[in-house]
Amino acid sequence: MTPKLTLNMIRHTLPLGLALASMLPTYAATFDKEERAVATHSEYRFKLPDSPDGLARFSTVAYPYAGANVYTIRGKNIAVAGDRIIDLDINPAGFNYIVVTVNKKGRTNAKVYGTDRPNHRLYKHNTKKLGSPTAACYTPDALNILLATADSVLRTIDSRSFKMVDEMPLEHRVTDMTLSSNRYHLATTDGANVTVYNFEDKSVRHKWDFEGGVKEILFSDDDTEFAVLTDDGMLSIYDTRTFMIKNTVEDLGDGMSASYNFDSKYIAVAKSPTDIVIVNLLDPEEDREIVSVPDGKLKDVLFLPDSRKNTLLAYTTHKAMDVKRMYHLTPYYTKLIDDEVNRKMNEWLKMMPGETLEEYQLRVNDETRAAHRRLLEDEAATRLAPDMVAMAEITLGQYDERHGLLEVDFNNMPAIYLPVPQSDITAFTNPEDLTFTNAKYTVTSGDKFELIYAEVLNAADGKTYIYDNVDRVPLNFMQNDEEEDIVSLELIQQQQMEELKLREIQEQVVEEAKSQNVISDHTNITVATEVEPDYDANGNKILNYKVRFTYEVDPGFTAQEDFGPGKYRIEQSGAAKSMLELVKKSLDGELARYIAAGKKLNVRISGTADSSPIVGRIIYDGIYGEFIDEPVYNNGDMTGITVTPKGRITQNEQLAFLRAQGVKGFLQENIKELQDMRTSYRIDINVAEGKGSQFRRITTELTFVDAF
Repeated sequence: MTPKLTLNMIRHTLPLGLALASMLPTYAATFDKEERAVATHSEYRFKLPDSPDGLARFSTVAYPYAGANVYTIRGKNIAVAGDRIIDLDINPAGFNYIVVTVNKKGRTNAKVYGTDRPNHRLYKHNTKKLGSPTAACYTPDALNILLATADSVLRTIDSRSFKMVDEMPLEHRVTDMTLSSNRYHLATTDGANVTVYNFEDKSVRHKWDFEGGVKEILFSDDDTEFAVLTDDGMLSIYDTRTFMIKNTVEDLGDGMSASYNFDSKYIAVAKSPTDIVIVNLLDPEEDREIVSVPDGKLKDVLFLPDSRKNTLLAYTTHKAMDVKRMYHLTPYYTKLIDDEVNRKMNEWLKMMPGETLEEYQLRVNDETRAAHRRLLEDEAATRLAPDMVAMAEITLGQYDERHGLLEVDFNNMPAIYLPVPQSDITAFTNPEDLTFTNAKYTVTSGDKFELIYAEVLNAADGKTYIYDNVDRVPLNFMQNDEEEDIVSLELIQQQQMEELKLREIQEQVVEEAKSQNVISDHTNITVATEVEPDYDANGNKILNYKVRFTYEVDPGFTAQEDFGPGKYRIEQSGAAKSMLELVKKSLDGELARYIAAGKKLNVRISGTADSSPIVGRIIYDGIYGEFIDEPVYNNGDMTGITVTPKGRITQNEQLAFLRAQGVKGFLQENIKELQDMRTSYRIDINVAEGKGSQFRRITTELTFVDAF
């Protein structure tokens, strides 16, 4: 049985799907003359039989719908729903999608279509039994459909069997709804009222009455913001920890549709049938851009990231969908810096090999930790910054005689105050005489670069002057309360002691495996821990405990000690067996204190394979069960995968998936206590570009939520 195609697989092919990110450069040559006349280097037009009513997003793809029809961007009809579509959502794993329709008499219904072929209807909602649907969306894990009905009930339906698995009452009738990607919050609206629920315990987090005119409700991709767009041109943005107002953006016209950019720095708003406004949410009054839609018919707008995290803007127009590359939108530098610094700080906080506790406590304390973080922030900002000084127009401002400071102004960043003795000030007459070297930068709260250090040579007198402002307030702009986001040194020291004990267990497991000739010195098994600040669905600060187990086998020895070509059963890999023995002993011993009934545990298992082509027939013996449209992450993108005993293994992705499933099966069978926890499993599969058995390995990551 050949693995079923999904949207994620077919988005690079015609006619059923097309990834905008890969299609724009590759297929530009196929446009006809009329399309070429419209297209430029930054804008492409995809003609459609009708003017679209809206767009639905799947990964890097936008699918338009008009009337009763769902189209590809090539205008190929993939579904005829019969009645007018009022809502469309695509399964995050890409194996099906749902439409909510309304007929001329106002009666609604919902249908689910498969993506393996056009008009392949899988499910039709039973309105007499379950109520008339009004809005629908998928859960981020792709496993369930959320269907709101006219009787103000939310019904949860399995996305493959289509059986109802849960229901919850709603505060009001729902015309639109959205679920945050972390599954914490469900937001609903009836066009006037907006309600946000804690989706975990089905309680109400917050309610608003906008007295009509709600046009869009949406969460930012990082789940830190919730936005409500109203038809009076007002965008209200709330912090999802507290749901208190965080920001308002005005003058957005009719407020027809909105979309966050993937890093949440920008938002696009359809303000009229002919205009889109792009707003920098960090500088909403000054940093705005209008994208004109001369043909009109603008109804919906979507930001899309391409595979390289560049930004695309897709929007509806007259019998077409246009796509524009937004090269000029700057990245969210503060987030990039924060992510990099957090990674490096986690490494710096670990005890070094051979380092005693006394030495560790001397090296790592509150003062040194703050200083090291500030150093890493400056290094990251300087690495990201372009040569701001070379790009700037420089002018000389006022001289403060009392403090001996000369104002140096730049047109692209804040001014600096250069220490210059009064006796030297007469030499500063021409800014072109100044040469800046060894420049260091930081990022301001507005996500703009600022000079904090430079050596300035004045050619007029041959002297070098030092500007040094490295002791400014640290970054940490990402946190509302910096102190709340810092893990105490006592807890970090506890974590480090625990990691040392886990390493002792690791050494025991490795030595035992070597004595039994399961592995040799060519297999390196590692364990690492991390305390991760986080917030729960009610906005309370929590600390998660992350434990990561992995292994590497030296090239040339992997076929003997790890998975051989075409192998996937855990017992066929000495390295995988040894790693899982370490996992079991750690959970039975040092980590047992974190196992408790009802507590949350997130398990992330990564299985990898090399890119060697599969030649011949690899039989799947069904040891781990049957999988049809199973949601997985393939190289970071969610997709669906099918592996059955009746079929055969034809793709390396299937091998990687089965290796990860072996780990999941081991945990479920050998650590029974995990079944009493609220345990969720995420499977990541990766196919390396290289060929060779050294690319076949498994990583297991356990995150104990609210562990301390």
